[in-house]
Amino acid sequence: MPKRRDLTPHENAILLSEVENMCPFCTKPLMYEKKGRNFKLWEGAHIYPLNPNQEEIELLKDEERLHEDINNIRNFIAICGDCHKKFDNPRTVEEYRLLLSIKKNILSKSETRAKYADYQIESEIKEVITMLVEEFNEGALKQLELKALKLDEKANETLTRITKMRIRNEITEYYYYIKEQFVQLDSQYPKSFNHIASQVSAFYNSLSRIEPSQEVVYGQLTEWLSKKTGNSSLGACGIIISFFVQNCEVFS
Repeated sequence: MPKRRDLTPHENAILLSEVENMCPFCTKPLMYEKKGRNFKLWEGAHIYPLNPNQEEIELLKDEERLHEDINNIRNFIAICGDCHKKFDNPRTVEEYRLLLSIKKNILSKSETRAKYADYQIESEIKEVITMLVEEFNEGALKQLELKALKLDEKANETLTRITKMRIRNEITEYYYYIKEQFVQLDSQYPKSFNHIASQVSAFYNSLSRIEPSQEVVYGQLTEWLSKKTGNSSLGACGIIISFFVQNCEVFS
């Protein structure tokens, strides 16, 4: 019978960071401060049970596992003590699948984020983001005709309807505006647009090889652009990624 191992301080920090200090079941904060000290409200829960009883073995016999070693950190997730008790007693397939799905998304994002450092973006793109956030001139907008929209040709069932609508609106509203900003950027820094477009395309191609969901890819591209430009506005970065959807560097 395997024994529960003690998680290292490093592993504890990883687990807490993965759920962003929030219980994935009830959203309760997992740490609290009192008299200048920080205290835990969470526990590292085994997703697949450490020592399942016969009923649990039967219940989960056909379910996916994240690692063959039950004590591997991939099989742990940080949840509050109350939810841990509810998760374990009694165990249900629905809750097991929920935690498994949450952890799989966490692991997928971690894998993608590890690539952020390998894919650069020209620093000049920050000027386009600044124009959107700080110096935006609504009167300069010129809408793209819907018949010229390329999104519907490239989007598949993995892109949610609400995200597709947002991308469509951003393309039709902002495409010409963003294009003009890149023209002006090229006048200051020759061929900067070609560099930026190729960098976006390269990272998109890298993501699409490991992630089949366009929804996830779009979100990761947006986050990557934000992180690589000093935590710039996610909204502005999303508009720029939408531009590259229309321009064919993304969802090609």
